[in-house]
Amino acid sequence: MRTTQLLKTAFTGTGVQDTLNQYANRFDHGHARPEDRIAEAAALSSEYYGLATDFYLHGWGKLFHFGVRQKGQSMQDSLLAYETYLADKLQLHVGERCLDLGCGVGGPMINIAKYAGVSITGINNSFYQIEKGQEFVREARLSSQCNFLYCDWMKVPMRDGTFNKAYGIEATCHAAGRRTELFREVHRLLSPGGLFATYEWVMTEKYDATDPRHQEIKRQIEIGDGLSDITDAADVTDSLQAAGFEVMECKDRATECDPQTPWYQPLCGDGRFSISQLRTSPIGRRVMHTALSGLERLHLIPQGSTRVHEVLETAADGLVAGGELGIFTPMLFVLARKV
Repeated sequence: MRTTQLLKTAFTGTGVQDTLNQYANRFDHGHARPEDRIAEAAALSSEYYGLATDFYLHGWGKLFHFGVRQKGQSMQDSLLAYETYLADKLQLHVGERCLDLGCGVGGPMINIAKYAGVSITGINNSFYQIEKGQEFVREARLSSQCNFLYCDWMKVPMRDGTFNKAYGIEATCHAAGRRTELFREVHRLLSPGGLFATYEWVMTEKYDATDPRHQEIKRQIEIGDGLSDITDAADVTDSLQAAGFEVMECKDRATECDPQTPWYQPLCGDGRFSISQLRTSPIGRRVMHTALSGLERLHLIPQGSTRVHEVLETAADGLVAGGELGIFTPMLFVLARKV
């Protein structure tokens, strides 16, 4: 995707500026506390992905998540392995129906459908992401297996027991403060004994809520990634149990990464040249920022595009710092069963 294409399809005119101002206001003034944003989480995530999706597509491709990277493994291979690990844990079988919570543009859905031969319904509250996802599904010739549903994931308009399995990949962090409600809806949609797997963004046991530096890193991740709050592993497992699930497994997969390629390595670079990581590296991000500033001055892209990039830079700074200190992980893997 060329730089001049960024944000041309998601917003036009003053749309970027207006949406960005509204998004920023959710973290300031009377909405500075996480509890003040929880009720607005759906709007917050919708605004965020409306602003960020084209940047994600440019920097990360169709897979908007991290991966457990092994020595000598490419970034793309690590992302695919991250998804197939989840599919194996779910014990997916050909012909089963599966739910993808917060499916993004459908990248993981396409890979898992190919890998396991299942039918997947992805739910999302972003029309723009669904539009892009439908395009990608058609390109992959998987329209018979993959479909999208625009809805509030707290109230999915489908019958009880519709799905055999369900998963979320770095998505239900957008339901912090309301996870139990969301997990109850997943529980309703699963058939008896159905499995649910999720990768969660959480603060680890090393996080000190009284440490100003830790507080700032947490806030950077929240602002930069459209999150009302970031909680911990106990919140995830307690919410699952309160929703009627049996928690079968819970572990931080960040510990499985090769020490030379931690999960946050694509965002900080490793001193080696790599085309696949150039766009997400510090150098690549600086080049992008400079290019956007120039294009915005020439009115070739919507006003506010550079500020959107700065929001994503804030996210990258927070994620790298959180990973280096070990106070944050996007890789809490949890497997649960409907009981």
